Amino acid sequence: MLSEEDCRRIYQQAYLPEHLPDYVAAISAAQPHLHGDFLCFTRRNHLIFIGYPLGNRQADAPAAYRSACQRFRPSTVAIIAPEIWLPSQTFEAQPKDEYFRLELPLRPLKPALAYMLRRAQRELRISQGPYGQEHRRLVKAFLSAGEWSRRQKAVFKRIPDYMKHCRTARLLEARKADVLVAFTLADFGSADFAFYLFNFRSRRLNVPGASDLLFYEMVNLAQAQRKKALNLGLAIHPGIRRFKEKWGGTVFLPYASAFVHRQPMGLDELLKKL
Repeated sequence: MLSEEDCRRIYQQAYLPEHLPDYVAAISAAQPHLHGDFLCFTRRNHLIFIGYPLGNRQADAPAAYRSACQRFRPSTVAIIAPEIWLPSQTFEAQPKDEYFRLELPLRPLKPALAYMLRRAQRELRISQGPYGQEHRRLVKAFLSAGEWSRRQKAVFKRIPDYMKHCRTARLLEARKADVLVAFTLADFGSADFAFYLFNFRSRRLNVPGASDLLFYEMVNLAQAQRKKALNLGLAIHPGIRRFKEKWGGTVFLPYASAFVHRQPMGLDELLKKL
């Protein structure tokens, strides 16, 4: 459990989406814990260890991981960190990636991007709203048209829980007349960062520049709240990387992840835990 003081510290120093307890708890159904400078999440005998220290300070992630395993005694662990320090034969490696970041205030737009925004503004209306059935259907259609991992699909399916319980999340939607064309989910809970989490577009009604227009609205909201930067999340695939680079996003931090099967607890360890 997190105390009020823990929550204040976390949201003051968060710079990654995985530092947002409401977000990770919603998509993983896990309980957040602050372990020194690191966040952990537990669900039954499973531990999620976020190997990026709060405040982006220097800290010993391997030592914190060992300490967290002693504290929570998990059977399985999911780790995300700049690099995985464990021997390669002891974990299942996942594809590596990179976090992107956009410094604020936004620099002047390139002519081609400015033109795309003007074009989209002629057709679309941008507003904030609640997550509803229209958004669910759009996500479902979006997933059916692409090749997404089982883990990514599981995250997308937990979006309603996140939107229901998180007070700092915002849903920005683009409509042509009354028809939903695209929407973006962002979180503004951190003191210094806003977080670009998800963007979904209609496959049936494609309006060029819809995602750009939503992105621009998100940037304006972040600047109005005096955020220092936008964390744009991971590259995921080349198309998403190009979109983030087009807006001026640059590589922020390396991303690595691993899944660890730990040895079952022996009788001595079990008695100590009891």
